[in-house]
Amino acid sequence: MNVSIKKVKFTTINKTYTEQVRDWRGRNCFSTQYPNPDGKRIFLTYYFVRKGYTISKVFRRSGEFLYYYCDVMEMKQVGRLRYVMVDLLFDLIVRPDHSYQLIDIDEFADALEKGVLKRRQQIHALRTLDHMIQLQSQRKLIPAFIHDANMYMIHGETQSSHKK
Repeated sequence: MNVSIKKVKFTTINKTYTEQVRDWRGRNCFSTQYPNPDGKRIFLTYYFVRKGYTISKVFRRSGEFLYYYCDVMEMKQVGRLRYVMVDLLFDLIVRPDHSYQLIDIDEFADALEKGVLKRRQQIHALRTLDHMIQLQSQRKLIPAFIHDANMYMIHGETQSSHKK
């Protein structure tokens, strides 16, 4: 089964892409996997549509887990297996030792300066980020099923598969 995702990001070109669903947990939680443009990392991304964020488990191409990359998003379903996701710029990197780093604050500030974020998007971004940080402080941001997930095989390069 494939899902169509239109991703809107204020700092880069908008794009629509179709990805194979790797783990379907309902229309408000599913995952896809894709290589990062740098070619060195693979992202297994879980979309939490109602919660307003994604959590990507990032791997080396060899399948070795590196860290979690969490994006604050505004998401909505616009059709059967069709979604629009607006990247609200804040990102949280969560390391294996549970420490975290907030990044792209400058991008958020630039978007505010340029007036490209609506007030409701600003409020959603700040509240969602606060909620994510609170969850991570309690070590509850990353669900067990993501913690246990493995990278899917990529063109015969690795034999990892997703744990159910």
